[in-house]
Amino acid sequence: MAGLHCICVIQARRTSSRLPDKVLKSLAGVPVLQRVIDRCERIDGVDKVIIAMPEGDHNAPLRAAAEHAGAAVVLGSEADVLSRYLKALEAYPASYVMRVTSDCPFLDPEVSGGLLASMIEHGADYGATALWPHGLDSEVMTAKALRLAGEKAENPLDREHVTLWLKRAEGIRRYIHMADRNYTTDQRWVLDYPEDFAFLEALCTELPPHPVMPGWREILAVCEQNPALGAINRMRITEWADKNQQIIRDAAD
Repeated sequence: MAGLHCICVIQARRTSSRLPDKVLKSLAGVPVLQRVIDRCERIDGVDKVIIAMPEGDHNAPLRAAAEHAGAAVVLGSEADVLSRYLKALEAYPASYVMRVTSDCPFLDPEVSGGLLASMIEHGADYGATALWPHGLDSEVMTAKALRLAGEKAENPLDREHVTLWLKRAEGIRRYIHMADRNYTTDQRWVLDYPEDFAFLEALCTELPPHPVMPGWREILAVCEQNPALGAINRMRITEWADKNQQIIRDAAD
């Protein structure tokens, strides 16, 4: 198989402790996973969208949903998510690998595509978004950097969270694709808790129906014009930031 420019690998599972089967839930009649896949397929520079999910019969509904949405599927370890990304790269060789999580139904192709283009322009090994509304998150790494992480990362947290090793390893050239201000302090568009689902359901009623895909600026305008929307899941913003920092500290120990 000839090498691709960039594959977008979406990690997905059914066993979220806070909101089980969250990516199989529907927003305005459209499964969350379908929304994520459709948006990833519009990212400039991405040649293939792949769902990297755990093995086992329990995950058959997730696989069926991914294939129905038109994505390729790669199966691997439940806990060692990094190994799933390596399997995706082995199955679909590419120069770059984009990492996306399946709980971001309003991921913006413009933001993720901008990250990919800018990271390549800067000659980086690893790139990530920062300060955008939580739910627009994506990361990109070279195939070489991903394989190096696979060889060197031994901490189980590094294996579970995929890119932690790349974020702190010496010799890795990093690039951060930053928003014009810190939106993460008041904008949470990710699905992780029941309150997030309630927020996203309410947000969908204020947006054009799928398959129209409003960009982040349009979504932001709706949220700023309707402060009651953000109040639905605002209590989770600080909690998520604290949790993320603790994961990074634990991995560094």
